[in-house]
Amino acid sequence: MILKYQIGVDAGGTHTTAIAYDEKGAELKRIESGPGQINTDYTRGIENITNAINQLINQINGDCQRILCGIAGLSVIGRATEVAGEISAKVSNLPVRAITDSLLALYNGLEGDDGGLVIAGTGSVFNGLQNGHIITTGGYGAILGDEGSGYAIALSAFKQALLSWDKRENNQLIDLFNRLFQVDNLVDATAKFYKLSNPEIAAMAVSIAQLADAGDTNAIAVIKEQAELLARDIIIGIDRYVEPKPMKVALTGSVLANNKMLRDFLEDKVHSKYPDIIFSISNGENARGVIFDKSKDYRYFSNH
Repeated sequence: MILKYQIGVDAGGTHTTAIAYDEKGAELKRIESGPGQINTDYTRGIENITNAINQLINQINGDCQRILCGIAGLSVIGRATEVAGEISAKVSNLPVRAITDSLLALYNGLEGDDGGLVIAGTGSVFNGLQNGHIITTGGYGAILGDEGSGYAIALSAFKQALLSWDKRENNQLIDLFNRLFQVDNLVDATAKFYKLSNPEIAAMAVSIAQLADAGDTNAIAVIKEQAELLARDIIIGIDRYVEPKPMKVALTGSVLANNKMLRDFLEDKVHSKYPDIIFSISNGENARGVIFDKSKDYRYFSNH
């Protein structure tokens, strides 16, 4: 009997993970390659995605039934069908579906059920799924949104430190940022702040969370503020569901996975309006979303 399998691809900004699963959902093999984000480097992203897929196909003796690609930057590029077609043409014309990486995470986090998924890492977004319809709140980037993200936490804490610096108040956040930037005053820290990338700024959220866990009231205030802003986005999304509303919300991303204090504040805020919401931590293995995808929109494409 010929082995039948499917492939899920999680193509992100740092790396691409392609995993093959048999018909029962058991993992057969995985391949990792370079970044698959297509809005920053389209050609390289498609190349990394297709290379990972082809390596799987070449190493598995079986019949690939379909390929689901969750791709960072697809919402910016658009043209999902064309992207799927280009990938298909480079992987033996197999049936391919291209979706955003956040939707792939939604399929995995909810395991095929209706409900919501909150992603909070460098950025943040809430995606809800009900009766095949997608609801999105937040996710507008570091300048306009990304509440509760690592970037937002670090930015809010740095602003609070600067305010205390101007007032000549004692604030452990001042000492924290002076240490992180290896300076002896926040004026010099500010100059360095503007030279950092978003992920580098977001990485500082770990130190702020540690300070909060140690009991610092200013750091705790930052964590609570950002948690409740992210909870607001979740509540807005749930408000937009039709009755009966699904009561399942999965959490994923480095901030939500590693910051219990933020999760507790967030869950308390959401439960104040929707006490029946059930929260869970997603395993983050988003390529697994292919197992739960109910869409029929997988197409065969030709090189022509």
